[in-house]
Amino acid sequence: MIILASLLTSIAMATSVDVYVSPISFINRASNETITVSHESDAPFYYSSLFARSAKVSNGRGGYEPVEKARVYGRDTVKYAFPSCNYRRDALGCSIKNGHYYVETIATYNNDQMIFRSTLFSPEGTVVNTASRTDEMVVNWIKQQEVTVIESEGKGGKQTLTHYGKEELPLKWEIPYKLVQHDVHQTIKGLWTGVKLN
Repeated sequence: MIILASLLTSIAMATSVDVYVSPISFINRASNETITVSHESDAPFYYSSLFARSAKVSNGRGGYEPVEKARVYGRDTVKYAFPSCNYRRDALGCSIKNGHYYVETIATYNNDQMIFRSTLFSPEGTVVNTASRTDEMVVNWIKQQEVTVIESEGKGGKQTLTHYGKEELPLKWEIPYKLVQHDVHQTIKGLWTGVKLN
């Protein structure tokens, strides 16, 4: 009887989690108008539904177990599970009100670098985990200088004369950063893998 009660208690203990994942927010702090960052805004939702089961929840006996069931909601599905709150206006507030986890993802970029960060909030609104990826703009300077090389052969052997002419200002070659699918995949995977939820 005690074993049966223990089994029912462990089944009743939640090894499932509810999570709302908002779309990516893009923050442009670049003064250079040629720099743009775009990506599929719902990618964190797709990857969270894939990796949320990598998290661990307390088993109530001092240990942790893998999440058995992760109910992951996006901006189009959350209204069916929690219709009384406007998640587009206040996602964190709605998550606290409805007692579930929340994933916020922000891509911030400026003239020099792009930071892609995802944060997991608890049902109380505190940060549980965060993961990020960065990419920086690569700047190469190409030296411009006129160089004349004259080779001649005579009785004394081969002679090389090198003449350096007027030096021009170097050319600046910028290779911009990119937000690629791999960055999103690795960030969300890092957010969920091994995180302990209470």
